[in-house]
Amino acid sequence: MAEKDGKGGGDTAKEAAAAPKKGRSKLLIIIAAALALLGGGGGAAAYFVLGKKHDVAQVEEEEDAPAEGEQAAKDKPEAKGEKLAPKKVKKKKKSGAPVFVELDMFTANLRDDEGDRFIQVKLVAEVRDAPAGEMLKTMMPAVRNEVLLLLGSKEVKDVSTREGKEKLAGEIVAAANKTLEGTPAANGVEGVNFTHIIVQ
Repeated sequence: MAEKDGKGGGDTAKEAAAAPKKGRSKLLIIIAAALALLGGGGGAAAYFVLGKKHDVAQVEEEEDAPAEGEQAAKDKPEAKGEKLAPKKVKKKKKSGAPVFVELDMFTANLRDDEGDRFIQVKLVAEVRDAPAGEMLKTMMPAVRNEVLLLLGSKEVKDVSTREGKEKLAGEIVAAANKTLEGTPAANGVEGVNFTHIIVQ
């Protein structure tokens, strides 16, 4: 009876000694699993963050790449029979209200074999910015001279139609810009508007 008790006591001691080992191994497995999850989550987070940065950098490189290609195309001599596609010019959008400069009244004789004919116009110039407007006012005597010479070279038929008047407006812009060459306001006149026009 005592032997059985002794044997039973030995088994209980072994089980008691093995229990902490089992508990420790379970704890180690749980910790390892937790570390694996944390490591995987951190790796995934790093992938998404770094991956997005890489994607943004790649998109920026792709946007810059056509510009480099265009430069290379400019540097290479054009092959025989090869036609380059026309370039698209992007117009810069103006910020703010347009700047207008009111010009004087212009009266000039028109060239006409049938009799004395004249044209009288009042113009408002649309300029690039306020400094260009100030320079145009400063150069007004030269502007008047160019516009009067231009008007005096016209015939009645040249200014009697809408198309003729629109063409005249373009020529007045060119004449005004001619006087601004070599100044900070070069090519500062972008358009002219007729506020008064009489042809007789």
